[in-house]
Amino acid sequence: MFRFYKNNKNILTAVCGILVIGIISFAARTASAQQDFDGREMLAVARVAMGGEEYSGLQFLTAKSTGFVNVAPIVGAGLGTGGAASTVEVKFGMTDYQDKNSRRRLDVVPTGPTIGQTFLVYTGSSGGGMYMGNEFRVSEAAASRHWGLMGFGTLNKAIEGQLKTDRLKNQDNNYVVEVKFNSTDSLRYWIDRRTFLISKVVSYYNGKVLVEEERSDYRKASCMMLPFRIVTKINGQRVSDLTIDTYDLQTVVPEARFTVSVGE
Repeated sequence: MFRFYKNNKNILTAVCGILVIGIISFAARTASAQQDFDGREMLAVARVAMGGEEYSGLQFLTAKSTGFVNVAPIVGAGLGTGGAASTVEVKFGMTDYQDKNSRRRLDVVPTGPTIGQTFLVYTGSSGGGMYMGNEFRVSEAAASRHWGLMGFGTLNKAIEGQLKTDRLKNQDNNYVVEVKFNSTDSLRYWIDRRTFLISKVVSYYNGKVLVEEERSDYRKASCMMLPFRIVTKINGQRVSDLTIDTYDLQTVVPEARFTVSVGE
């Protein structure tokens, strides 16, 4: 039985490897037609480079990471739109939960002495969480909303035509595509011209930059290519520099995980 399981696992690994190679090759073959792509088509090519049908079928994503976090702007500005930022960064372990409906939660675990339960959450309509065991909520949730919208769900919705997309002028070695949610909220994707992988996502609130994610060190995760380093800035201030340790793309994230609740 163990031999049967091992053989199946080896076959799955081989199939995923072939799929990833095929994904990269397909992206490379699109180079000759890239100038003619509109925004939605360019995002579709990026999705192919990252996993194609595997990516489009994602329901949940859980990423475990470690890295340095600037705590002050997370609470003062990170889930709101203002506040002073400290320059002190603390090393944490983190678990980032996402679902296809753009809900998102970040559980924070100290690498040193305990500081009390700490997490950030965007429920789909509001932002809040716990900081060192103290519950907080955000009256102006623009940044928490944008942070949630940066999850994988937005890319799939834009490609499926649920959101307005526009192809913008290329910048440096990147194609740029804008996704608009309404008159105040939008995201722009920077897509690497060589690999067609997303190198940066920037959110705009009333035309001004609010949240930025720089994505790099893409590696194979299951049958997809995903970033293993993510640097996040809010209002131009770096708030985290995280290295992803593992991705879990199969486990269902409980509904209660996306609520502002101490017990979850």
